[in-house]
Amino acid sequence: MREFWYGIIRSIFNILTYGIIDMKVYGEEHIPAKAPFIVACNHASNFDPPLLGTAMRPYLIHFMAKEELFRNPLMNWFLRYVGTFPVHRGRIDRQALVEAIRVLKTGHVLGIFPEGTRGMEKELLPFHEGMAAIAVKTGVPVVPAAIIGSRDLPKKNGPVCVVFGPALTPAAGKKGKEEISSFNEQVRQAIMDLKEQYGNGRSEGETR
Repeated sequence: MREFWYGIIRSIFNILTYGIIDMKVYGEEHIPAKAPFIVACNHASNFDPPLLGTAMRPYLIHFMAKEELFRNPLMNWFLRYVGTFPVHRGRIDRQALVEAIRVLKTGHVLGIFPEGTRGMEKELLPFHEGMAAIAVKTGVPVVPAAIIGSRDLPKKNGPVCVVFGPALTPAAGKKGKEEISSFNEQVRQAIMDLKEQYGNGRSEGETR
């Protein structure tokens, strides 16, 4: 029954994103054939999670989302139903870290917006290091992703696209603070490069 209703939800998002918004997807060849892995993305709009989730079909992304979204009972039920779990911002949330690692260890996809809040369309805020710390600890690859044009939704102004870059894997061995900071910046730079490459709306790469 859960699979049935999730299929209905995904179908609705497919209509909204591909049919109404006319979202384009580039770089699908960079999405790993098998989980677990992390997808890290910029964040400029509340529409970003469904855009990214729809672009990564057939995968179900288990998003880490701010705790405030779960305070409404109906929203709490819906978010948990689609695999999203809360994180308290501004402090180390060990429960969220444990859940993130569990998601990966059980062979699923973890979705994180490392900026921690909505930023600007053209600029990236500094990244929190939780994403990099989880990747370094677990050794799973991180797929950098960029969403372009979502800040103008629902008033569409130009193309909306989701772009995936080559997966990045933390170096094996050391798992200290320097390694986490270095990998964090590596992922951030990869997302910045995607935004710069595709931000002008040109179609470069594979699309569907």
